[in-house]
Amino acid sequence: MKAIHNRNILAEANRRPGLLFSVAPLILGMAFFWPFSGNSGKTIQITSSEQTPAAYGTVSVKAGQNDNTRIDLKVQALARPSSLTPTENVYVVWVQPPGHNPKNDGRLEVNGKLDGRLRTETPYKTFKLFVTAEKDAQVQAPAGPTVLSANVQAQG
Repeated sequence: MKAIHNRNILAEANRRPGLLFSVAPLILGMAFFWPFSGNSGKTIQITSSEQTPAAYGTVSVKAGQNDNTRIDLKVQALARPSSLTPTENVYVVWVQPPGHNPKNDGRLEVNGKLDGRLRTETPYKTFKLFVTAEKDAQVQAPAGPTVLSANVQAQG
């Protein structure tokens, strides 16, 4: 029975010789791009603090250009900084590699639905990412309360 099936496949291939050439570009494309698509990255749940217990989100990391780590922070249900006690003006995202001081990596804006997102890059592969509520987005060291945090170990 198997021999008959194989003969039918060969007969079909002989009747439609262009079939192989029509799928060849697809097969070659998959063979070329498949090894490079494996760098989809890693997603880590971010932990909220007592000040913002309803907040949740993720930190997605993957390889960026020049051996950097690309960070995509997404948060939801994050109260506006002005509603915290004590009140603050802005959320600041910090990246702190082991043995180093934290670096201000940007302002995390919260929209009307209490969602926020920040995309940035860092040269580090292992670091703590945390968000604080601050009076000013340009602060050089965290002074306000930490509202979200995650320990990140990027791949590669």
